[in-house]
Amino acid sequence: MSGASASRASASPASASRGRLIGARVLLILGVLLTVVSILSTYVKREALDPDRFKQTSQELIANPAIQQQVSATLVDAFNNNVDVSAELQSKLPPKLQGLAAPLAGISSGLVDQLASELVTRPRVQDAFVEISSRSQEQFVKVLHGDTKAVQTSDGNVVLDLRPLVLKLGDRFGFVQNLADKIPQDSAQITILKSQDLNTAQNVTHWLEQIANFVWILAVACWVGAIWLARGRRRQEVRALGIGIVTVGILVLLTRWLAGKYLVNHLVVSDTVKPAAGDAWNIITQALAAAGWVALTFGILVTVGAWLVGPGSRATAARASASPFLARTWPAWGAFAVAMLFLIWILPIQMFRTTAILVVAGVIGFVVLRRQVAAETPGAPAPAAVAPPPPPPPVNP
Repeated sequence: MSGASASRASASPASASRGRLIGARVLLILGVLLTVVSILSTYVKREALDPDRFKQTSQELIANPAIQQQVSATLVDAFNNNVDVSAELQSKLPPKLQGLAAPLAGISSGLVDQLASELVTRPRVQDAFVEISSRSQEQFVKVLHGDTKAVQTSDGNVVLDLRPLVLKLGDRFGFVQNLADKIPQDSAQITILKSQDLNTAQNVTHWLEQIANFVWILAVACWVGAIWLARGRRRQEVRALGIGIVTVGILVLLTRWLAGKYLVNHLVVSDTVKPAAGDAWNIITQALAAAGWVALTFGILVTVGAWLVGPGSRATAARASASPFLARTWPAWGAFAVAMLFLIWILPIQMFRTTAILVVAGVIGFVVLRRQVAAETPGAPAPAAVAPPPPPPPVNP
């Protein structure tokens, strides 16, 4: 057998074939795509369909100053468009003073604005807003699950009905009689989902809700399969995986930013509403942003880990510098545990499974690093801080 043949024969068991490498890369790309789907499906299930989570989001929305301003403006418009303050005052004033009704109505216009602004900052009113939002979310979930009877009273649309808050505002003016009769049922409704969009929303939500619980398992299985197939190039495959997860994080954050920009600039007509719409989008999608940042950070850590165990001169020097510390089992694992707890604390992780994957991947990477450092310094004791002095020269008698 020639030298070249012997070399190929000896290298073949340790390296993957071209087909295995292609399969590994296909699995890696599929895992990255499934990760994006997992993030989106989990977000929809937790944010849009979970009532407790939505209540917390509603509290954050009404606590936002820009959204408070927009809600108060909606209340004022609904009140002024349906209540003739001048006529109400005229009916209450004595005949000789009825001429003052119009000037007093003008003064009360500014008072309505002030009272509405104060009203939306009060805890009881904010609690009422949360309850109204929760009812709308319940209606929204029923519609997504096919119960169209839930929107028969709103022309087939899912709406946020602020009429109860308009009545609270009107109660501040004792001279307005039969206020509930003057404020129509649809006077302060904000459309959340239009009837023509229900079919698409139902299909997409059903699909995402069904796969949210298991699609992440498929993604992890694809990663494991890709690394297993890439025999002889597993470090490079892990590095590619890290870059892929970084791409996932960037895609999620970029999609959130672009969707919010489109929503505010193209779907919101009034410039006065755009600040509130932008803040509302940021609050509603903050869980999506958190998932994007976690993916970005996790991908960077995987990429750095793959570099650290590589053959580069800087990586080799870094391992050599850390070898005395890594050789000491308890201090090394103690420092790893502290670093892992700190990472879990600072990252906006919202799912236990994300924490579990991060911990398992971290432990595997740390074990691989310690084994590689031990293999590179077999049986070598920790270097002494000071070299022993040379023996003294013999003394001639």
